[in-house]
Amino acid sequence: MERSKRAALIEELCRQSDLAGRLPLVPPSAKVRGLYFVNIERTVTLAGHGERYAALFPKRFATVLWHPATDFLVQLAVGGALLAGPDRVHEGMFDLGRGNAVAFGESLLGRTLLRLLARDPKRLLRQGLAARRQSCSFGRWELELRTEREAVVTMVEEYLYIESFLMGAAQGTFDAIGIPVRTEVLMRDRFNGQHLLRW
Repeated sequence: MERSKRAALIEELCRQSDLAGRLPLVPPSAKVRGLYFVNIERTVTLAGHGERYAALFPKRFATVLWHPATDFLVQLAVGGALLAGPDRVHEGMFDLGRGNAVAFGESLLGRTLLRLLARDPKRLLRQGLAARRQSCSFGRWELELRTEREAVVTMVEEYLYIESFLMGAAQGTFDAIGIPVRTEVLMRDRFNGQHLLRW
């Protein structure tokens, strides 16, 4: 597909996201692991959009290697638009985030870790913060355990979508251990915010 046609299609699919304004603000040093790309491809393919997605993004990413966060943001927004429609792109990104966590929880490694964590949400959240440090080269997350059944995750310089993709990941984390959770997001600006989690 020629570059100008590809760019026009991506722009149309992502019109309800802030992708065009977000990308120039993400530094070139911001990287994510390839496993994030693999999940998008798998999810949109299972939903019947694999050919369209592959036409826009023919390049494949090695799961353990580092790749530009800007590349991931483009594929995330397009994947969300393909799943839920351009007007509901954030719903689609939420589903992709949730799917990441659920897919990990269902994997052999995930099932082993979940057994070790004894389905304790506080320990699972701590593990999630540690895993995030291994999969993204930017930003900072802080965990505050306010009560036995309430936590706040504060995200600083987080370039991925806090209000949709990462909120979906939070929901999926609790889904993976079978514990209902109420989630709320508080945004300071597009790259700084908090998740309030109550279970």
